[in-house]
Amino acid sequence: MEKDLQVNIPIMDEKHEEFLVLLQRIQNCPKAEFMPLFVQMIEHTKEHFAFEEEIMNANAFYAKGEHFDEHKNLLGEMEYFYEKAKKLPAFGKSYINEYALDKFKRHIINIDSQLAMFIKDQKINL
Repeated sequence: MEKDLQVNIPIMDEKHEEFLVLLQRIQNCPKAEFMPLFVQMIEHTKEHFAFEEEIMNANAFYAKGEHFDEHKNLLGEMEYFYEKAKKLPAFGKSYINEYALDKFKRHIINIDSQLAMFIKDQKINL
């Protein structure tokens, strides 16, 4: 994973790396694997977001409302593009190849980095 995407919280960096590996797989997969991998990416994202939200709830994270809203929006977009891809696979491919990575990077840099700083400042053990 690129250095600028690391938040230096091992479990968070691990989950982010898993997403990147899955995204790369779906970008390079045969046509028949695209939709199943898209489902896998959605499920991974749900689990990832639930993990972060549990941390925020358990530790009274000051910006959890903003972070939760971002999760809802990102997951909503992902599910929207998945549903559209059922009828028009090229639409889903466009999302995966041209949009998903940028959204992921912005989320880490602008949103997850705040949570990581909070975890470090509060000395929260994960």
